[in-house]
Amino acid sequence: MNDSALMIVDMQRYYLEDNSAYSRYFSFLYPGSLDYIRVRAADIVIPNIIQLRELFYSLELPVIYLKLSSEKPDRSDLHRFFMNSYREGKGRGFDGVYPLATEPEADIIDLLKPKSTDTIINKTTFSPFSSTDIDIRLKSMGVNSLIFTGLATSQCVETTARDASDRGYEVIHISDAQADYDEMTHSASLFCSRGVCGGVLYDTEEYISSIKELF
Repeated sequence: MNDSALMIVDMQRYYLEDNSAYSRYFSFLYPGSLDYIRVRAADIVIPNIIQLRELFYSLELPVIYLKLSSEKPDRSDLHRFFMNSYREGKGRGFDGVYPLATEPEADIIDLLKPKSTDTIINKTTFSPFSSTDIDIRLKSMGVNSLIFTGLATSQCVETTARDASDRGYEVIHISDAQADYDEMTHSASLFCSRGVCGGVLYDTEEYISSIKELF
């Protein structure tokens, strides 16, 4: 347990706020497509991440935030899927679908605002292992086990978890601290990830109870 870190994936304003260019663009393309993930995030995911974060703070264990945003004005550093969405959105009048890392919309939502002692890693790909020095940073912190929360289960969360597993990290998924665009995709992703990442899956209450038994 002492070598664990809480991983909070992409809980950013542009992803979760209705007035962002991201939200307006994808609601324009696919009406209603963000409804499920937004409701689940508000009602279930965010409250559970808050509980888990308080547990990690109380144990003085690392809390790591991942952010997906660009470092370059033309978004050429983003994974091609994100870069293309940015360019197509801009062409349709939705500028800033994926914001720059320095822009307010790229920030973590206020309910999960990081502390000064937390680690924030900006990535430009689904997984930070492809575009950042996260592996070096985790090893320097003595982290061997990653507890996964955030968005979206089948995309940035699962891709990061698989990359972490390949590099020797223990992976634990907290099922009710993650969300996807529908329940089937969320569940299927967790099921598939179990086979690759070691089969360790908890809900928030189970995980917190298991940790409290150790202390």
